Amino acid sequence: MAVAAAAGVWLGVALWRGAPDTSGASGAASGVRVVDATGRVAVRVPDGWGRQLRDSGWDPATLGLPAGHEPGLAVADDLTHWQDLGAGVDGVFVGLSEHGDVTARVAAVAHPGCHDDGGRAWADGRWHGRIRSWSGCPGGGLLTEAALTPAGAGGQPQVYVQVRREGGDDPTDGILRSLRVTQTR
Repeated sequence: MAVAAAAGVWLGVALWRGAPDTSGASGAASGVRVVDATGRVAVRVPDGWGRQLRDSGWDPATLGLPAGHEPGLAVADDLTHWQDLGAGVDGVFVGLSEHGDVTARVAAVAHPGCHDDGGRAWADGRWHGRIRSWSGCPGGGLLTEAALTPAGAGGQPQVYVQVRREGGDDPTDGILRSLRVTQTR
């Protein structure tokens, strides 16, 4: 299965300029905090990545999960080219899923034209899961995808995260540590 980005159901593009983060969180330090339209998903991204925001959610069916409209956001320096892995884009997509197995779907993802660099386990106090990385994508881009579940009991909601970057240091761990998800409002 090829997934250019779980873009599903995004409607409007809004320019977003947030206040810089001075908290010193590693990875996404001095970044901007973005929140989806429902207020359930918040994440911090590097400064230059926070130029455009789509905060209207997504359809998990784009990842092979049960269809529906779930909270999610994409933030990048150029969202017009987000789904084109041949375009140089720095940004993050975060989508919640209340149903299905995000980890199994991310494990099955293929990105033709990109070199699969393998995966690794990831955990912090709130989340645990698996991260997969690709390099050498058309246009030279780097791609990382994560499937996360809450560290506590229950395992829901699951989170799918996609990080795209043209190069430089990998901010993925800092982005994942900054991720906040609230319960249904």
